[in-house]
Amino acid sequence: MAKKKSKLKSLKDKLWALTSEFIRKKYADENGYVSCVTCGKTTIWNDGMQAGHYIPKSKGLSIYFLEENIHPQCVSCNVFNNGNYRPYTLFMIDTYGREKIEELENLSKTQRKISVKEYEEMIKETKGKIDEL
Repeated sequence: MAKKKSKLKSLKDKLWALTSEFIRKKYADENGYVSCVTCGKTTIWNDGMQAGHYIPKSKGLSIYFLEENIHPQCVSCNVFNNGNYRPYTLFMIDTYGREKIEELENLSKTQRKISVKEYEEMIKETKGKIDEL
């Protein structure tokens, strides 16, 4: 059982690394610059920029890897300002509308387990998305 949990954690970590890369590259311009959705700071996608969750990933796997819940944030906003929630909320309303926020909040209250096979499929899919950028 411990070996399976270890494999699941390894796959989860790999998928998160790829998801973070995808989000930061997706929002970057043709020169690789991306702006923090909460403070506007702009930098190269892999230089101090992170993929920040609107609803914290600690709320579970139901929202952990959802693109609509993850956007570029600088380290200061994402880590030191705990997601900079107020400006993030305004960004989410402007980008998706209140209905999407409610949908994400409701989804975050549901439980989800991801199997090894599902992780492997999601990793393959995310690699494909990165390759398309």
